[in-house]
Amino acid sequence: MVDGLAYAVMALALVATGWGVLTASLNKAPGQAQIIFAAVVELVTLAQSVVAGVRIALGARPDQLATTIGYLVAIVVLLPVAAVWALSDRSRFSGVVLAVAAFSVLAMTLRLQTLWSGGS
Repeated sequence: MVDGLAYAVMALALVATGWGVLTASLNKAPGQAQIIFAAVVELVTLAQSVVAGVRIALGARPDQLATTIGYLVAIVVLLPVAAVWALSDRSRFSGVVLAVAAFSVLAMTLRLQTLWSGGS
């Protein structure tokens, strides 16, 4: 994992989480800007997973390799699924879905950082 990229993912995911909570608390559906921001978070997350996948292919072995690979695959699925949900269900609860997905990305990135640094 590239530390700077992981920190960028976590910071962006934290903002997306807050935005989703704010949207839901205002009783509004996510707007186009929020969906675009989720796409930006997804692109950075995808870049992180690709870089980590290349490092694994080149021989890097983080602790719990299977868990790491599972996280790298799952983390890129969360936000697209949440965005599709948010676009199809135009209620305030779609903001909650985006917030939960973004927070999950943050938590999973933090766990990936732990796995790459040798922690269990």
